[in-house]
Amino acid sequence: MGSSLKIARVWGIEIQAHWSFVLILVYGAFLFSRNTRDVLTGAIYGVVVILLLFVCVVLHEFGHALTAKYFGVNVPYITLLPIGGVAQLERMPRKPMQEFLIAIAGPAVNFVLAALLLPVALLVVTMNMRTGSMGALIWSLMRAAQSMSLGGLLLTLAGTNLVLGIFNLLPAFPMDGGRILRALLALRLRYIPATRIAVLIGRGMAVLFAIWGIFGGGIFLLLVAFFVYVGGRGELEAVQSRYVLKDFSARQAVNRDAHVLYTSEPISRAVDYIMTTYQGDFPVHDLGNNLVGVLTRPRLVATLRGQGQDGRVVDVMIPRARVPVTSGDTTLADVWEQMLERGSRVIIVQDGDQFLGLITLDDISELIQVMGAAKEREDTIAGGPGSPTAASAPEARSTFDIN
Repeated sequence: MGSSLKIARVWGIEIQAHWSFVLILVYGAFLFSRNTRDVLTGAIYGVVVILLLFVCVVLHEFGHALTAKYFGVNVPYITLLPIGGVAQLERMPRKPMQEFLIAIAGPAVNFVLAALLLPVALLVVTMNMRTGSMGALIWSLMRAAQSMSLGGLLLTLAGTNLVLGIFNLLPAFPMDGGRILRALLALRLRYIPATRIAVLIGRGMAVLFAIWGIFGGGIFLLLVAFFVYVGGRGELEAVQSRYVLKDFSARQAVNRDAHVLYTSEPISRAVDYIMTTYQGDFPVHDLGNNLVGVLTRPRLVATLRGQGQDGRVVDVMIPRARVPVTSGDTTLADVWEQMLERGSRVIIVQDGDQFLGLITLDDISELIQVMGAAKEREDTIAGGPGSPTAASAPEARSTFDIN
């Protein structure tokens, strides 16, 4: 998802286009220019069609984004890709019905656009008709749909929005229809089994998409099949991880024996600790033993590459004000979410003004692997995550969809 170009910022949401988006513009130019005598006009028309279609895609994503914002879920950006759009939610909504409304808002926008565009298209087409018979109308619509005209453009946009709305309602998790299915299942089941069922159905849909793509559907369906299979697996892992983390507090995960660096120490001191311990991220204290910053492993590696071991810790540390802070009673599930929202690999844990320690993404990853295995065993004995003894995990980190 890297290498994206920022296009605009609307209602606090950044709209960006992935570099590969250029490929779909080239394809549109080729598609509409190959069957016309005026190649340049056909290419320009094709680019205009693709751009307008992706305006509809952006509106679809804003349907999701604005509904999510209504429920208090932040949406930092929307990314345009050759196969559609992605709205990145910082976390899943806390209630199944909220997820249902967020998921269905996107296709609803497409249906509204189709309903608005179709009458205008009919008006444009009928203005040039000499007779008002039904047969003449059908013939005029068929001719307009195949022509590079205003009427043809409006019909294409209306038809494509209708197809997008229907396609996104297919129960292929994590597409919109799959999320709607998961939300409805979660009204009766716990979140993990609801997600598992939705992922299983989504994988079945992915297989059908792949078969359809191989036998004539084209590369688009193959890409969608890959997206559905990989995206569903990733979301299931996120939900299961949160299920593991919710039972542990930040206080429990803090390493109270971690080494501390001081502002006056050289960078080589951190290198010595890394060589002799498993610690990679360090709290930095001043001479009064007050926490003033954090030195992370990536920051240390970048410094070593740039200037070697010369210099002091204070010159390369991340100031405390730029590191997220949480209390010792916060669950690790919420700590994980907070770190991802802030884009930080480390978080400060403290009770009031008392510094307890640091938690890193590496710590959380290790805990998920170790305690996840233990919980899986417990759930198997108790009857599974869907049993009365197992709690649900009402949210994952993010959501996205495809058009």
